[in-house]
Amino acid sequence: MKCMAEKAFERAWYGASEPTIGERLKSLFKNDKEPLAKRAVMANYRVRSALNRVRSYIDRINERDKELFERAVESLMRKDEARAKIYVNEVAEIRKIARQLLTVEYVLEHASIRLDTFMIVGEAFTTVAPVVGILKEAANILRGIAPDLWIDLNMAVSDLSTVMSAAGFDVGLGTEISMSPEAKKIFEEAKIVAEQRLRERFPELPATAFAVGEQAGVQQGK
Repeated sequence: MKCMAEKAFERAWYGASEPTIGERLKSLFKNDKEPLAKRAVMANYRVRSALNRVRSYIDRINERDKELFERAVESLMRKDEARAKIYVNEVAEIRKIARQLLTVEYVLEHASIRLDTFMIVGEAFTTVAPVVGILKEAANILRGIAPDLWIDLNMAVSDLSTVMSAAGFDVGLGTEISMSPEAKKIFEEAKIVAEQRLRERFPELPATAFAVGEQAGVQQGK
């Protein structure tokens, strides 16, 4: 026998009482009182969509970096240090953005896997709790880089917060959402992975360029 709390949550989750399998599927797409299952599905969709767009941004930045890299090298070969410095400065700025996007990429990969597990298992709410915090932090990073993704991730955070609150988990509201120790650990891992991916995808500038771009903060291996 299900207790009253379980039945109440099931009604909130599916939007119906004791639904059949068919009713459970249909409930995801009803436009009336939105069930929690639909919110979870939409949050998962938004995270996946954001991940694909982040990867697209990274690819475009990578292409721009290659172009500027080649121009910096050509300028150095012509001993035109003034022009080389301009390109090196721009490379430094692009790689700052790339580092942030690569961090977000790893975080969204992790969040997407967690949400897939949640959608399959259905009751593994503890797997979702850290996701809310890391998505909020990822959204903050994207605010000045890709406002469209910032909006989407905040909507995902809102949906997941509603689902978690209905399940009895306190994840905070709005700007008050904070990262749990597990979420912080995920972000630290993301920064390490981002540095590794940055070195793999973005070639090092020639040693001469570091002297030219020293004021731009370009350092070998960073």
